[in-house]
Amino acid sequence: MTPSTNGLSGTSPMHEFATTSRDLEIEGDDAGDHLPSPELRKFLAEIKGQAQFLLYLADQIEESLVQLSQESDPCHGAFLCKVLGMYSTQLETKHQGLGEKIAETCQEVYVTVRERELG
Repeated sequence: MTPSTNGLSGTSPMHEFATTSRDLEIEGDDAGDHLPSPELRKFLAEIKGQAQFLLYLADQIEESLVQLSQESDPCHGAFLCKVLGMYSTQLETKHQGLGEKIAETCQEVYVTVRERELG
């Protein structure tokens, strides 16, 4: 695991993944009416952030496994095993959180669409 200047080996800085409200804004048919709502934009931004972190984490796990298979130094191998254990725990935690956030967002999308259809 070779550290880079941003601390993330071989990846873009996380600020490059930041989502702005402009990225998610969709103009409605009525003047000044915007979809999605600020709350839905927040939910979508959280999902995107968590999904991007999961992708980063998967890349780090893959890179660490390759390094582990090529490692001859037992000390560095033990370090990589500890890192992989930490990554595994993070992956499990973030995966569960993402599922919950997706369910909340789907509900918000449903409410938004129903309001639009009825209004």
